[in-house]
Amino acid sequence: MAELVGKEAAGRLLTAISDIRGKLVTATDGAAQLTDGAVTAASGAGTLATGAASLADGTASLASGAHRVASGAAQLVPGAQQLASGADQVAAGNRRLAGYADRAGTAVQAATDALPAVRQDIADTLAAQGLTPTQIADVLAQLDPLADKLRDGNTKVQTAVGQVDRLATGSAQVAAGAARLSAGASQLSSGATQVAAGADAAASGASQVSGGAASLASGLATLRSGAAELRDGLADGVAQIPDSSAALRDAQAKTISDPVAVESSKVAAAGDYGAGLAPFFAALAGWIGIYALFLIVKPISRRAVTALRTPLRVTAAGWLTPAVLGGIQMVGLFGVLALALGFGFANPLGTLGVMVAASFTYAAIILALNVWLGSVGQFLGLVLMVLQLVTAGGTFPWQTLPAPLAALHHVLPMGYVVDAMRQLMYGGDLGRAGVDLLVLAAWLVGGLALAALGVTRMTHRRTLRDLQPSLIG
Repeated sequence: MAELVGKEAAGRLLTAISDIRGKLVTATDGAAQLTDGAVTAASGAGTLATGAASLADGTASLASGAHRVASGAAQLVPGAQQLASGADQVAAGNRRLAGYADRAGTAVQAATDALPAVRQDIADTLAAQGLTPTQIADVLAQLDPLADKLRDGNTKVQTAVGQVDRLATGSAQVAAGAARLSAGASQLSSGATQVAAGADAAASGASQVSGGAASLASGLATLRSGAAELRDGLADGVAQIPDSSAALRDAQAKTISDPVAVESSKVAAAGDYGAGLAPFFAALAGWIGIYALFLIVKPISRRAVTALRTPLRVTAAGWLTPAVLGGIQMVGLFGVLALALGFGFANPLGTLGVMVAASFTYAAIILALNVWLGSVGQFLGLVLMVLQLVTAGGTFPWQTLPAPLAALHHVLPMGYVVDAMRQLMYGGDLGRAGVDLLVLAAWLVGGLALAALGVTRMTHRRTLRDLQPSLIG
């Protein structure tokens, strides 16, 4: 259940990461398009700024000309007053005034006639720079009052020109219309002043347009830089998230939910549960058989000791009888295992040899305990048997034992008997069985050596226990 839940959770997480990567790829493409658009907009804003600067220069020139026109119109007023002073002077002045008025009227009319074309040119220029119709309308709305004022001034100028022309039609009418000419000149001066003021406003508006266009160009340049940085950052993020397929994500989720794959194999195996326990109980039966024999057979012949026989011969005699009887017991036990219980043996002779060697080793150990400790040693043999029931590892793995008992497993002989029988009975590692037999041989030799030392001590001195034996041993 935990594995299934982990796999489902990991699968959803990996799918979400894959979706995030896909969205980042889309965002990266969008950022690239934004960058391209920002580059184009920045270029157009630069062109707009250039055009707006040119417009500002043109309107400044227009304002300067309008001031000159206003100045000229102001000069007409004294001239009209001088015309009234005399007929001859009026005729000559009217001719000059008519020429001036005609040129001024032509200039103002030309400027007025050019207003629609100029307005359309400005709109086209702003549209070419990428401004929206609303923005273009805002700019033109600032220029339209100037155009209206220019038209009003033109009307007034044309009226004044007409009056000057009528004055010039004859010297007779000059004298009569001198007063009106003076008034018209005043109106012309006032209109020209208004035209100049409108031109000043147009120049100021054009200057503001130029400043706004420059600010727009600077802002679009910043936008271009930021969009490029965003594009690169998103591209780096996409590169850091690995691409994956549905099959790969499924395999990754399975690995996350169950990261450790356990493979088990066996070198050898018992046929059934009984065969699995047979080595332990056979080793235990060998110890019990030897222990029981030493309850019946005396370990050492006191007559032989008293006769000062050789300690090695006495020791060999005390060990050989229970060892041979124990070996016969193990042969009988092997027959029960093979015939009565029907257990199979991969190496029957080797198994029987281990059982006999175990019986010989047990006999040497219990003999040494009896020689040195008597009845107490016999009791310690029982204690050793109980201790080896736990440490031999026959019914459960010895690796699960506490540290002190696990250490005893590596020392006491029954664990080696169990391991050697398993290797030979189940067809395991013969090398390990050889090591186990070497350990048993060491116990055998050690036990006999200790027994011989005890017998040697007994032939040279007597203890109170020898003079007055215990009732129980």
